[in-house]
Amino acid sequence: NVSVIDLRKRREVCHIPVQREPVAAALTRDGKFLLAANHLPAVRADQDNVAAVVSVIDTKQYKVVKEIKLPSGSGSLHDISVSPDGKYAVVTHTVSSFNWSATQIIFGWIHANALTIIDLEKMKIRYTVSLDEPDRGAADPWGTAWSSDGKILAVAHAGTHEVSIIDFPKLLANLPDAAIGPGQRPPVNNPVLTFVSRNEGIDNVLPFLTGARERIKLPPGNLGPRALAIVGRKLYVANHYSDTINVINLDSPRSKIETIDLCGKQPMDIVQKGDFYFHDADICFQGWQSCSSCHPGDARSDGFDWDLPAELGFGNPRHTKSLLLTYKTSGGSIPNGHPAPTISDRIKFLLFTNQPPDVSAAIDAYLKSLKPVPSPYLIRGNLSDAARRGEKLFQAAQCASCHIPGLYTDSRLHDVGTRTSYDETTGSFSTPTLVEVWRTAPYLHDGSAVTIRDVLTTRNPLGKHGDISHLNDQQIHDLCQYVLSL
Repeated sequence: NVSVIDLRKRREVCHIPVQREPVAAALTRDGKFLLAANHLPAVRADQDNVAAVVSVIDTKQYKVVKEIKLPSGSGSLHDISVSPDGKYAVVTHTVSSFNWSATQIIFGWIHANALTIIDLEKMKIRYTVSLDEPDRGAADPWGTAWSSDGKILAVAHAGTHEVSIIDFPKLLANLPDAAIGPGQRPPVNNPVLTFVSRNEGIDNVLPFLTGARERIKLPPGNLGPRALAIVGRKLYVANHYSDTINVINLDSPRSKIETIDLCGKQPMDIVQKGDFYFHDADICFQGWQSCSSCHPGDARSDGFDWDLPAELGFGNPRHTKSLLLTYKTSGGSIPNGHPAPTISDRIKFLLFTNQPPDVSAAIDAYLKSLKPVPSPYLIRGNLSDAARRGEKLFQAAQCASCHIPGLYTDSRLHDVGTRTSYDETTGSFSTPTLVEVWRTAPYLHDGSAVTIRDVLTTRNPLGKHGDISHLNDQQIHDLCQYVLSL
């Protein structure tokens, strides 16, 4: 939801439903519309086009009047801002190539890191460009900032500890008139965009931004830039993991960068180190992604399905799991009978590097430190009346036989009737925990159920994951309310 607050009366006027986890918002210059960036997709994951949206809210009517869908694969939105002239908004996000097997990482094969430009007069996308370079990723783009004249747009790269300083008028002047689709010939001699052909590993609809920006590496020890501000001719960079602020002179960005230390050199404990490494793309080959690129929002789920041959063999796409409580809920093997991969294995096969044991140990400590967030379906911390009724039905529908109260999983594999033609090796899938299930949609191993109700009804034709044959519509609603309260 997006809340409207009356500042004089100090109360909420209303809240406006949007799609999923709005993390940033920006008003148009005339105040007529609020653009809300939804962090994650809110659709089934087992389809060709999966993407997050920007919700356009009419500030007079207090309702969403349009959803601007970003290019397929778009997720992990972090910031949205409006240009000083009011003509454009820009959104930072990743673009996941979820429909390719994760066999390599070069050219953004798994993740590209992007900037989408929205034409506010037409309320539609003008263009999306990659912030990467052909042989070097710019992982996890985060905050943005504009110079007062609109000539400079700055973007923070939280994963690679860098900032991009973009000549925005130059970028606009050289954008193609239309998006370049598969099979189409890209424009030649474009001074700011580089197009890479499909046989080099990336779809040519997402060009690299090469001729209209400077990419600046922050001084050593300045880690995790997330927020930016431009005052006059200086860019201020707020670094999440080092508690520092960098000051960059926009007239000579590569001159000495000033560092303001906010609280002295405080050493990280092992959990803090793990948090940092989890979000650090420098432990990835060429800096294309971090662990958080697939597990954003404190190691939760990105809303996509991924085919990970190194773990399950080819042709077994799985929906990204939240990593909350995995140290308690993961079994000792995966469906193909192989031992479950370690953190070191996942760094090797998904970040394509080998890291010292202390990196894996720190990430492990971080993941074990994660705590569930209380469900927003609770009322002052307690079950609603509907959820209390649903708690009894949870037993009657035999949900508790596999989702055993406590961790709400038996950590075993079951055939629950959801195997599809994409599942090459098995029809048995691990029982997910229902703790914090309210925030991990879509559901099932392939992300084919958008809601818990879908899990129980439309995606449960054989009744193998919840026997609801004896429940009426109100009882199904109550059962869903209980599950969503966990």
